[in-house]
Amino acid sequence: MLFCLTSVQAQTYNNYLAGGLTPGFLLAHRSDIKNLAAHNYGIELSYEEEADHTSWGKFYSKPTVGFGLLYYNLGQKQTGHGLGGLVTLKFNLFQIGRTDVKFRMGAGLALLSERFDVYQNRRNQAIGSNLNGSMQFAMLFHHSFNESNHYLNYGIGISHYSNAAFRVPNLGYNIPAAFLRYGIGLKGRPVENEGELREASKWNIEAAMIYAKKQRNFANPVDFYNLGIQLRGLNNVNPIKAWRVGIDAMLDKTYKYANDPTYPLDSIGFIDKLELGVAGGFQWKVDKVDIFGELGAYVYKPAKLKNALYQRMGVRYNLGDRIKLSGALKFHRGVADYFEMGLGYRI
Repeated sequence: MLFCLTSVQAQTYNNYLAGGLTPGFLLAHRSDIKNLAAHNYGIELSYEEEADHTSWGKFYSKPTVGFGLLYYNLGQKQTGHGLGGLVTLKFNLFQIGRTDVKFRMGAGLALLSERFDVYQNRRNQAIGSNLNGSMQFAMLFHHSFNESNHYLNYGIGISHYSNAAFRVPNLGYNIPAAFLRYGIGLKGRPVENEGELREASKWNIEAAMIYAKKQRNFANPVDFYNLGIQLRGLNNVNPIKAWRVGIDAMLDKTYKYANDPTYPLDSIGFIDKLELGVAGGFQWKVDKVDIFGELGAYVYKPAKLKNALYQRMGVRYNLGDRIKLSGALKFHRGVADYFEMGLGYRI
């Protein structure tokens, strides 16, 4: 009897060590910071993993997730240097011949060496704190070298640094740049069976308590602490995508303060600090994290301090099926209102 020996090779997924260079320009998007405009460059070192084998990654086209360390020389003495960490997601948009066109986005925290100081750095009226949030978006052409399992990315994008009005000033840095990245394939890692995502019900209802802090008055900064609630109905398109619609209610004392800075903050009435809005948007799931964007409109606010429309971008971490932790930036036409933190529950 003849026995045939066969070997079964475990399925693996690719992972990479990548380096990148981003020569760019700090854009003077306000007249107050024209003096900060300068050519600059960033250097990134990151680790990336393919994610199309995961339960959520099957709903995207060739997704990869990663974590990178990003250094920026911001081009002037007043702006100094930046160093931070960035969590990234990259996926295919379409293909041209054998070239993939990818969208890459990332978010994280960064330490900036220079900030506004009334005595030592008055010329930097863009950044009021050393610790800032960072975001990055890029469109990249992707070439794979199959023989060596390496890749080349090149394209354009933009990086943003700000503290979401947590401390004034907060005009922030916007840095359009060219992106050049090279990834070196590492030893493949074995695929672990995660099972399939459970099909979500057609509609879910969620409620969240919201807390936010911001400053007003550049000359004499005053801290404001906002509290509110959010209700959202989620219309699930599939296990990783959903439409969002709901209402916002927030208590914000800056309406009264803007009209009369001498008015006692503890004496502001409920109706003079209440703002109500309706909002709608879309969300995407990436493992245990939801990424969402919304457009909202006020139905009531005590004064004309804010624009009639507002926007929100954020992330939410799912602690099981029901409890949600969220962080989001609320802004008006690119001007930050505040960064909100939320504790939510799926009803």
